[in-house]
Amino acid sequence: MSSLGIMNKAWLRSIRTFTLGWFIGMVVWRIIRNAGLRTYLESLQIGASSINVLIFIAIVSILAGLIFGSIQYYNERFSKLKSSFRLQLFKALVIHLIVMLSLYLLLFLLIRIYEVRLVESFKNFILNPLALATLFYSFCINAIIIVVRHVNDLLGRGNLLKLITGRFYQPKEEYRAFMFLDLVSSTHIAEQLGHLNYSAFIQDCFHDLSAVERTLAQVYQYVGDEVVLTWKVSNSFNYEICLEAYFLFIDRLASRKDYYIQAYGIEPHFTAGLHCGPIIVTEVGSLKREIAYHGDTINVASRIRGKCRDLQCDLLISSDLKDHVNSNAFIIKSMDTITLRGKSVGTEIFSVQSKT
Repeated sequence: MSSLGIMNKAWLRSIRTFTLGWFIGMVVWRIIRNAGLRTYLESLQIGASSINVLIFIAIVSILAGLIFGSIQYYNERFSKLKSSFRLQLFKALVIHLIVMLSLYLLLFLLIRIYEVRLVESFKNFILNPLALATLFYSFCINAIIIVVRHVNDLLGRGNLLKLITGRFYQPKEEYRAFMFLDLVSSTHIAEQLGHLNYSAFIQDCFHDLSAVERTLAQVYQYVGDEVVLTWKVSNSFNYEICLEAYFLFIDRLASRKDYYIQAYGIEPHFTAGLHCGPIIVTEVGSLKREIAYHGDTINVASRIRGKCRDLQCDLLISSDLKDHVNSNAFIIKSMDTITLRGKSVGTEIFSVQSKT
């Protein structure tokens, strides 16, 4: 799948989330107000049958999904500054409020043009109790959707629904690719910066990891200065995006070299190991529930990453993953067959460099 196709998929996912959220919200609004939507339709001189009410809800949900889903996608994608969730939520809601007021202004102008009903001024229109109620309720719908999206990101994209539905309460097998990313010379950097500055340094590095979003990588775990990325593999999966994710991250760090040198006096450098194969996914924990992966695949990926220092390579991949990669897009070199710690069978690993 091309990078553009992956970006479009993320955009469509945002639209789908807001469309579903608005559909649920409109249905709840219909139940709460009972005849509220009928009032809207009658004011537009449209027969307020149950079918028309449902069509109206669907149309409004789709339009809201397209508008607010697109706004949220581009707001998140092009947000370069690191910020707390509180600030992100405030910024998103302010933008959504401005857009909603703009839509109300557009509706007011349409009403005035077509004289559906007489409205003397936009102030009177927006201060109408019904308009204020719908504006507030619309604001609440967007706030809830944004919070749910954030919780979903905290748990790992898609894991919130999986936990709610109990999809992985019983262990299941999947085929996945895993990448272990690790900061080089982390101990020395921690000693040089001190605990607080080192924590801020790591926070900045992992903020720049957003560069891999377009590859649809999921963050499985943050462990100290290490992060684990994963992709669910299907028959149509493009394995090259796993390699692309590493170079996107490295390029992002390189583009911000001056910032890191000025702020910390250090330019971050990460090595990575990649492997793919069958994995067991299951829901674990009682005090804190999460989706966990168990199996040899994730262990091999970790140990391949551990060989980067010995072989003086930035990115190492297994032969299992290399077999699915178009070598014309990357410089791939065999680094011999080695026996990884805890393994009795040799594993051939390859170094990877970008041609660009």
